[in-house]
Amino acid sequence: MNINTRDYWEERFATGDWEAKGGIQQTVWFAETLVRYLNTSPSFSGSILDFGCGLGDAIPIYREHFPHASLIGVDITQASIEKCRQRYGDIAQFVQCDYAEVPEADVIVSCAVFEHLSNQMEVARHLLRKCGELYIVVPYKEPLSPGREHVSTYDETSFAELGECGSTVFPSKGWTEYGLHLWVNVYAKNLLRPFFGRKLHRRGRMIMYRLIGQMPRPDVAHSQGDRIRSHG
Repeated sequence: MNINTRDYWEERFATGDWEAKGGIQQTVWFAETLVRYLNTSPSFSGSILDFGCGLGDAIPIYREHFPHASLIGVDITQASIEKCRQRYGDIAQFVQCDYAEVPEADVIVSCAVFEHLSNQMEVARHLLRKCGELYIVVPYKEPLSPGREHVSTYDETSFAELGECGSTVFPSKGWTEYGLHLWVNVYAKNLLRPFFGRKLHRRGRMIMYRLIGQMPRPDVAHSQGDRIRSHG
């Protein structure tokens, strides 16, 4: 079965492989981190759509931070959406569809999805037509390996062709090294890597892009200087 196809993800979610490999915990960690960088106040009462919601485990975090918002989760697989409805159907609406059928929303957030897409610019352009703001969160400057799920790597310029695009780079549990692992496997080993002809290892981080969509967001006054700042 080809990686990143609908059937591939259908099987991963239906068989429990996603949960067994830590997908739920990673989703929670990512969501807990990224909400700090959204240009959205706790009083926001518009709609927030989670594009590629998986099993929906970011939804309770969005509900906690944005208690007045209407929440929508979208994924391409039937298995994931059925589980989402069972677990979180009381706090959000869930829709099975691909990017071409995504409902309109004031804010669309897509975390750890675009690095799996071979048609990412096409998807981003379509999502921008369906929202006031689009946030894309992906690994930052990730080294790629053939045959793996991630097919694209990202830096601050990756979505520049789509217009005004702010970005912020940040560490996140589930992707970033911390504590002893950071000091031993990154910093200490980097002292030795040049002697063995190996590349230096950089601490894993995430990058969030904020793009202005074609639908108005009445709670936000956009301007040329309204950008996310970049943090190391």
